[in-house]
Formats: sequence, C-alpha cells, structure tokens
Amino acid sequence: MVRWSASTLISITGNLGPGPLFRFALIGHWLHSLARIPVLTSISRRTLFLFHGHGMHTLLLVGVGGVIVAALGVIAYLRRHGKTRLCVNCGALSRFGFSNHAESPMKEIARLCLNCLKTKLADDYAQFRAHALVIEPAANLPCYVFQPSSKWKDRKLVEETGKLLSKMETACHHCGAKANFLWLTSNGLTEDNAENIFTEGVSETLLRWGNGPPCSVCGQCCVDLICKSIESQSLTFLEVCGPRLEDGFVLPMGY
Repeated sequence: MVRWSASTLISITGNLGPGPLFRFALIGHWLHSLARIPVLTSISRRTLFLFHGHGMHTLLLVGVGGVIVAALGVIAYLRRHGKTRLCVNCGALSRFGFSNHAESPMKEIARLCLNCLKTKLADDYAQFRAHALVIEPAANLPCYVFQPSSKWKDRKLVEETGKLLSKMETACHHCGAKANFLWLTSNGLTEDNAENIFTEGVSETLLRWGNGPPCSVCGQCCVDLICKSIESQSLTFLEVCGPRLEDGFVLPMGY
C-alpha cells in the first residue's frame, strides 16, 4: 500500500487538486495509512485497552476533533500557498510581474518567466531615447523598476544621477554601440539600507561599499547584465518595469 508523506501530500494538493473536497480526501487517505503503520497500530491497541467506557469515548472524540482541525489547517495553508503562477505568454513557471510603470495596480501587472521578461525589457530599453542610471538587481527587495528623476527632485540620488549622466561616455563599454545607460553594481545593497540610496546618493553608499564607478552601456547590453544578475542570484520580483520617456534611474526597491 502506498503511503503519502506530508510533503508529497502538500505538493499534490497544491498543484493538482480541483478543490477542498479532493484535498480533504487525500488528507484522509494519508491519515488512514498512518494508522496502518505497525508501531502506531500497536500503540493504539494498548491505548484502547487502557481506556474504556467514557474514557475511550472521550479519547475518540478528541482524536477525531484533532484530525478535523489538522485537515482544515492544511487546506487553509494550501489555499494561501499552493497556487502556481505561470507566465501569461508561454505558460512556464513565473517569478516576475511586469508592468508599464512603477506601482501599477495588481490587475495591470502581467506574470512572466525570465525569458519573456528579457524580451519585454529588451524592447523597452531599445526604444528608450533618454538616459538612465541602472543599479544592478539585489536580493530581498520586491521590485525592480524605473523611476523618473522628476518624481524625486528633492533627493540626493536625483542630483547625483544628473551629474553622472551628463558626463557619461557615448559608446557602450561592452560592444561599442551608442550608450544611454550607466550600469552600477549593487554590492552591499540590502533591504535595510536601500532607502539610503535615495537620501545619500550613490557616492556615500554604493561607491563606498566596494562597487566600481558606473560604466556606459547600450540598451541590449544593459538588459543582458540585468538578466544575468537575476539568474545568477535566483531573484524574483513582484514588479519589474523598463525606462520611460525621461531621464531617471532603475533600481531594486520596496514600496
């Protein structure tokens, strides 16, 4: 007789089960299989011998109640965590949400896999005619988005971004094509100090945390660097968006 482990049960019910009744049936099957394990059967026999009359009746009620509570708990967990998100373009497993601008409503954020995300970003970066500072993706920050400088006029990051972009080289450091992005690595950037990038700029943060000066890159090479970093770190983002219309910066952040 096949016995389901708890992890196997969660995996099956999270991805295949059409509803709570199916999941509850599998849970019952798993609990039934546990009852047939010799050690547990032996214990239950001794327990039934020791408890009889009202004592046995109470024990059975407690046991059944415990099983129901456990089953309902598992079902509730599966409802919250068992849904598999798939790419809207190709059906592959999705780890990213893609939007046209930062802080889009959830209904306007499309689920994409890494390959389809790269295609979307390649289009956005190729069509962008202004200039942007692009900070490498980092872990534990839920979004990787473009922010226009006009939205953050009072922050030091905007001031420094303007100065850096005005002095950038016109040729891509990697392929020699026309460059309109500055790529800056993100060593030392965490969810605890991300806000400091806005208030202190990159000169007092990233450039002091072991990152070299930003280098000029074209749109295609910039997207390649972004996706390579995402893949090497196994990152996932709730929202990703490319640059739009005006000068600004792309960075990992939360909001």
